[in-house]
Amino acid sequence: MKRIITLLTLCALTTTIAYSQPGNGNPFGNMTQEQMEELFRKMTTPPSDASYRMEVVGCVSDGNQLYGEAFIPVAPGKHPAVILSHGYGGTHHGFYGLADKLAKAGYVAYCYDFAGGSPRSQSQGRTEDMSIFSERQNLKDVLEMVRSWDFVDKKNVFLLGESQGGCVSAITAPYVKKKINSILLVFPALCIPDDGFALYPTLADVPETVNFMGMNIGKAYYDKFYDGFDIYKEIAKYQGNVLIVHGTEDSLVKPEYSAKASNVYKNCELHLLFGAPHGFCQPQHVELYHNYVLDFLKRHTK
Repeated sequence: MKRIITLLTLCALTTTIAYSQPGNGNPFGNMTQEQMEELFRKMTTPPSDASYRMEVVGCVSDGNQLYGEAFIPVAPGKHPAVILSHGYGGTHHGFYGLADKLAKAGYVAYCYDFAGGSPRSQSQGRTEDMSIFSERQNLKDVLEMVRSWDFVDKKNVFLLGESQGGCVSAITAPYVKKKINSILLVFPALCIPDDGFALYPTLADVPETVNFMGMNIGKAYYDKFYDGFDIYKEIAKYQGNVLIVHGTEDSLVKPEYSAKASNVYKNCELHLLFGAPHGFCQPQHVELYHNYVLDFLKRHTK
């Protein structure tokens, strides 16, 4: 039982607990119990390096105190910043590897927990009140905070999100387009409205609460989809530069959703990682993902 619990926890920390869904397989291969516990320890321990410092800092969003960690280059002056938004059931821990690389490369990396985004969240808020729209408000408030820091270059603030966090970043961008440089979407869960309609054809079918993928969510997660919400029309309002990275073997969020988004966006580059499932645990996929991010940032930082 301990091994199963550790595996599920690791999956949630990486992006979402969806790794255990049919068709995605075991992203950890044949790791032993000791190896998984060591990985868990590394994933929940903030990275450190002489080139940057870490500060715990958050803000209030819609009445909830948000928890976040900023990794700030020690070099003087203003730095570009990347705001990292986690997926369904995840936490800020899942970005530690990328935050380390970003901070070493001279970027302020800010990772945080959405309000009610996970039972393990260090932010306030109930999971039953969470939706992509509540998380959009969280991200807008986080953006205002990050832009207010005197060590951040306001011309170069980027939004990066994984899975549901990618969906949230995409629907937030049109509302903050003058305050950000570009957006980076990693296996973005643009399927969320479709998945909702497949489960509940009408608003009357939506229960007050439901346990979905191991987490209790409420009617608020779905109700706004029934007001004529079209996610592709929504994201198309953003005309800035977009990076999308998606795995070809993603059975949770099919890569076709990102392919369609790449056609909707005016300025988009799409990279498909062949053989990668939802979430990138295999070292070769993580390395490619991080390299695509760093290359995109380098080319688009003004």
